[in-house]
Amino acid sequence: MMLDKRFHKISEPLRLGIIAKAIGCELDSAHKHLEIECIKPLDEAKSGSLTFLSNKKYLAQFKETKATACIVQVDLADTQGSNTVLLRSKNPYYAYAKALDLFYSPAKNYSQKISSLAYIAETAKIGKNCYIGHNVVIEDNVIIGDDCIIEAGTFIDYDVVIGNRAKIYSNVSISFAIIGDDAVILAGARIGQDGFGFASLSGVHHKIYHSGIVRIGNNVEIGANTTIDRGSLNDTIIDDLCRIDNLVQIGHNVQIGKGSIIVAQVGIAGSSKVGRYCALGGQVGVSGHLTIADKVQIAGQGGVIQNITQEGAILGGTPTVPLRDWHKQSVIMKKLTRDKNAN
Repeated sequence: MMLDKRFHKISEPLRLGIIAKAIGCELDSAHKHLEIECIKPLDEAKSGSLTFLSNKKYLAQFKETKATACIVQVDLADTQGSNTVLLRSKNPYYAYAKALDLFYSPAKNYSQKISSLAYIAETAKIGKNCYIGHNVVIEDNVIIGDDCIIEAGTFIDYDVVIGNRAKIYSNVSISFAIIGDDAVILAGARIGQDGFGFASLSGVHHKIYHSGIVRIGNNVEIGANTTIDRGSLNDTIIDDLCRIDNLVQIGHNVQIGKGSIIVAQVGIAGSSKVGRYCALGGQVGVSGHLTIADKVQIAGQGGVIQNITQEGAILGGTPTVPLRDWHKQSVIMKKLTRDKNAN
């Protein structure tokens, strides 16, 4: 498919040697002067295209691709039948992501500009070289760092602090929050609202006042329509380098460790702690007041109802069990159902 230049800009052609150096790939120097015009999937690539192979399922497509060059695993041996120049990488998918940055960027131009339709309180402090779009509201005592982009319709409540180089998309609301540098917050996210906390007596549910805030570290991305509740007594904490997908619910007092990845529609109930460099697949549910060890991986739709203490555990199912056991359970259930139907 052709790149739609209404939305994206593409660079001038680049020599393969320049690309290999920029993305950290090994390249035979005999091919360093070849020119690359674009990046395409294996099955769409033509002469002048760069493509990538990170999964051996697509080895047949690799052997048939017409791409000039392909990013592959360092130790890939099965290249028989391919005339494509190889850029070898220890992590082909990561190298591909860096190559995309060389070629493509948004077409929208964010020059330093504050819309006349934005409301900025007199006591707010706005850093240098910021773009602030139409109908943005920035309340008293807010501090915004340098080189930030805040898109139309976003609301930033009083006393919020946002670091340098933030990219905040449209219709985001941020209250009771301190956010580090290089944050990316996609459209419709809600940060710092009350958590779901009530004390009940005689059929009356009394709302618990939330005196905590949300603390978000550096280089964190938060997906569209994701909600992050502020703490009730303790703070809700999202540590550096986390990646949170769309439609995620993070309850009050939750702590998510450095570098963790939370995929779409995950729900984490109040006061649970997720360790460093964990990965929670789509629709995982985590009950409240639990602790998950570092580097744990949980397959999609997994249900966590007790602490996970083993670092690096790979789990699935509800309640979560080791992934291999979950697969065995699924096979047994399928067999039992089939045998019952047969009778």
